Amino acid sequence: MRVRLDGRDHFINRLGRWDDPIAVAKAQAISAEIWRDFREGTLDWSLCRYKPLVEGKDPELLKALEELMLRKRQGRTTHAYRVLKRYGGALRSEGEVREFLRWMEAERLID
Repeated sequence: MRVRLDGRDHFINRLGRWDDPIAVAKAQAISAEIWRDFREGTLDWSLCRYKPLVEGKDPELLKALEELMLRKRQGRTTHAYRVLKRYGGALRSEGEVREFLRWMEAERLID
């Protein structure tokens, strides 16, 4: 899907094929969400919030954290990576972060 913001094209990939009705429906839903957020003034201009998840995880965040873990070799970075991987959800919106914090409290990782 192509999204034009401030005269520049941005792309959201991995939505599927145009001859797949489910993929087309997914693209239309994402498009509607982007348009609604734009009208309401809550658009995530990075578009990260609208990109589909791969296996329920945020691949960009996990990949970046894994690279940091391998580079730094610090226990706290390794722990953060493992906790986020175990959680298995995305952290791209305020609501998703709140849900992650609730999960961490339930797991007794924070008070």
